[in-house]
Amino acid sequence: MIEEPVGVVIGFVIAGIAGGFLSSWMSFNASGEKFDSRKHGNALITGALSGMTIGIAAVAKMDQQPEQPTAADIALLLFITFLAATGIDRLRSNGSKMVTRHAEQPAAAPAAATPPPKPE
Repeated sequence: MIEEPVGVVIGFVIAGIAGGFLSSWMSFNASGEKFDSRKHGNALITGALSGMTIGIAAVAKMDQQPEQPTAADIALLLFITFLAATGIDRLRSNGSKMVTRHAEQPAAAPAAATPPPKPE
């Protein structure tokens, strides 16, 4: 049983925020756009939520096991949380761009009907 489950979940939230930050920072540097705090905030919130979700699931799973998790087990899970948060934010960001790009494209106009040629 984990002695401090809240502390463990907080560690997972921090790992998730770090993953969201990395994703946001990489996107910002690659885009060349002016800094947008809303986009950066969305990445941090996504990271925090994914870290909290993974942390709660990990604590619930660890409480079911009879032996105490080692520091290496927790470190590995924190690293996986970091990578997962980075991936989840990239997925959210790219999905949002796809939807926006698709919505901005005008629908293809139907081809105008041409009258049949006149027989001579």
